[in-house]
Amino acid sequence: MARTVLAGDFGGTRFRAALVTEDGTVSARRDIPSTKAVDPSEALTVVVDLMRSVAAEGAPMAVCVATAGLVDAEAGRVSIAPNIPGFRNLDLRSPLQQALAIPASVENDASAAALGEFRFGAGQGTRHLLHATLGTGIGGGMVFDGRLYRGAGGLAGEIGHLVLDPKGPTCNCGTRGCLEALVSGVAFSERAKKLLKNGMSKTLADIVGDAEPSARHLSAAANAGDRLSEAEIRNGGHLLGLGLGGLINVLNPDVVTLSGGLLMMGDMLLDPMREAIRSLAYGAATNTPVKLSALGDDAGLLGAAAVAFERLDS
Repeated sequence: MARTVLAGDFGGTRFRAALVTEDGTVSARRDIPSTKAVDPSEALTVVVDLMRSVAAEGAPMAVCVATAGLVDAEAGRVSIAPNIPGFRNLDLRSPLQQALAIPASVENDASAAALGEFRFGAGQGTRHLLHATLGTGIGGGMVFDGRLYRGAGGLAGEIGHLVLDPKGPTCNCGTRGCLEALVSGVAFSERAKKLLKNGMSKTLADIVGDAEPSARHLSAAANAGDRLSEAEIRNGGHLLGLGLGGLINVLNPDVVTLSGGLLMMGDMLLDPMREAIRSLAYGAATNTPVKLSALGDDAGLLGAAAVAFERLDS
């Protein structure tokens, strides 16, 4: 019988959990809104309840939670997750291990997604991979010689906090002009708010209505022919390409893979990204392929599963 693990994918918008087998089959999934609780103990209760409910559907051998934020994978602790208020100096591993009575691990979500793409998705057959998650925030992960690279303190891969504009908008991390502050789902929401505040787009205003402006609204307005909304998306794509192109020249990966909700913006985001990468073609950025995730919405879950299997086999 194929081994099964319990995987969790925790982001700023959704908490997801599922059972995953060694061939990448996902089952018994559950999806809930991410907790807005500020108190770490309240947030922890949500996590344990979700994982316990899914674990009851099978017999997982191990559990791994992939979460946004600064994660010390060796300690199983989240230092801070800017888009999940209760994940602050929070030990996730010990409570999960106690509640489920199986080995538990915690990983940064983008790092986990990198290993997921390497093992199950668009990175199969490569040795060196750079992955970027484009969602509520911007994350990254690296696989070198077939192993997830975590860095000296387990915090490697925070590409969203690469500073592109020191005078740019303030990021949730406290720094100005981070890639995440310029291109993420939160950043595109701010771009939409600015257009509405200045009364610059009737199309966007009609689409948003009384709702909170979002990246999805901006994309819908652009697809409806609003040139200002499209310009905001294309500018974001250009900045994303500058960030990724610089990283490609430093790391020289076999492939760059992309996942996350912002991919719904399509070529409006991706074409200027590719052009910007090529503009930095000093070396590796000239020919390095950039591929969309083969795992889609399950990139985080399968990434967490890949980490769990890596831990079991180490």
